[in-house]
Amino acid sequence: MKKRAIIYTENMEQLPQLAEFLICDDWEIISAGETLAYLNSKHIPVTEEKALLGNTPADDSFFRLIQQVTQNESDFYHDSFNTKGAIRLVCVNIKPRYHPLADFLEESSSDNCINFKHETLIRCAAKNYRSVLILTNPEDYSEAIIQLKTDSVTKNFRLELAGKALNLCAAYDAASSLSIAMQKKRIEFPEYFVVPYHKQKKLVHGTNPHQYACLYTHNHDTSALSGMKKIQGKELDYIIVKNCFISWNIVSLYFKIIKNPFEVPSSDSQGYPYTTQFTPAAGSVFTIAIKNENPVGAALGSNVCESFSKTLNCSPDTFDGATLACSAVIDRDAAISLSQSNLLSIVAPDFTKEAKEIFSQNQNLHLIVASKMFSGFHETSSIDGGLLVQTPDNTLFQKWKVVTNRRPTQAQCDAMAFGTMIILAAKSDSALIVNNLATIGISTGQTSRKRSIRFALEDAEDCIKNGLTSGDTNAEVLVSDTSIPFDERISKAAELGIKAIIQTGGSSSDQELIDFCNNNDIAMVFTGMRHLAF
Repeated sequence: MKKRAIIYTENMEQLPQLAEFLICDDWEIISAGETLAYLNSKHIPVTEEKALLGNTPADDSFFRLIQQVTQNESDFYHDSFNTKGAIRLVCVNIKPRYHPLADFLEESSSDNCINFKHETLIRCAAKNYRSVLILTNPEDYSEAIIQLKTDSVTKNFRLELAGKALNLCAAYDAASSLSIAMQKKRIEFPEYFVVPYHKQKKLVHGTNPHQYACLYTHNHDTSALSGMKKIQGKELDYIIVKNCFISWNIVSLYFKIIKNPFEVPSSDSQGYPYTTQFTPAAGSVFTIAIKNENPVGAALGSNVCESFSKTLNCSPDTFDGATLACSAVIDRDAAISLSQSNLLSIVAPDFTKEAKEIFSQNQNLHLIVASKMFSGFHETSSIDGGLLVQTPDNTLFQKWKVVTNRRPTQAQCDAMAFGTMIILAAKSDSALIVNNLATIGISTGQTSRKRSIRFALEDAEDCIKNGLTSGDTNAEVLVSDTSIPFDERISKAAELGIKAIIQTGGSSSDQELIDFCNNNDIAMVFTGMRHLAF
């Protein structure tokens, strides 16, 4: 009696090798649809079974298939092929997909996008793994062929394949569940947080060379990661991927917020309400450099070269091994300028042919094309035994309260918005100084708010002394991700020419700082909205 196998797959990779072996080993292959047509095109004999097709209601034919998968629970090599019609190999794979909500709202429940037939086949085969070989991943076909050919299909191998099959079903169900949850206007946290992350590739190493790492994606078409493609450079490691993602996240915020007109409800020191409007940076190019998951420079310029030059001036000695993200296509002139710095990777919407030729001289440089913006559904951080989940911090501010006699000028308001966007990429406590829509001092990941302010001012002082700031000064602004406690060292801000400060407010010494600002003609804004990040 012939051994029988079901083959019905979306992924045709390595399928001919498996099917040809089965035919040579006297198996009958049952299939349908595109899989059947594909196998026929390879001249592999197949028995058609229309019950496998689509997501139509299950009929007697389908239930007979299920019965043939589950009817014999004996061991694979103990009378397993003698039961009439029994199926001993099931090769089925389905791709977890995200669907629009309308797909779930079809009047006929059998026509919606929740797969019943193929998941049922996979689950039943996995349940009966002692007497059925369940293949859901092309990577396992070769080993399956070897073990079948040598009559040595082990219990451990069958159990391992069953685990992979259930893993696929879990991912498929998670994609359907998340598709529904993502349609809601209000972000909600489900009872079980399950996201179908798919293994994309192993990384060279983790944060350190002795750590192992792997990149997983959740295959959502709107995610920034789904639009990233490496076009040059060696294999990626954990830090490169992390820095590319952080830098492109801020570029995405630039496109979504800073590049467009926006406003924020405001009030002055007398409580008078008004609206602060920000100048859209529509004609500008934005660049940001990230190193060790923190910004080391950022700027707006009229073109890539000017923007990069201003970004580099913030801290030239820290750019060795940094990742640069840019809002514009990298052309020949920009490539010449960028190639003079020892960057580790560059992320941009695209690179011209001439730029690629210039960068090709340095194969250690990673070039990443990013075609999609950051979607910002959830942020996760794993801990031993659990997972922390939160919505991303992608709102600059919800309101402004000018607490000083002096209001910030339009240029200073724009610089405050720019600086707040940059600080979203920084580990807390952090502070930065903005001059001419470029950072000239950045302090990140400090252990106290006073230290973050002090080090940012010291970096800005060095930048000024070295003549790296713009002569055409639009604004000199101090930005903090949380409240600023008054300290005598804050007097350095006035000495450096700081004319505007933006912070959350809420320190016990707020009034002392307000008095200091009034005495030194400095405008200060409280947002009441901190931006801590760890």
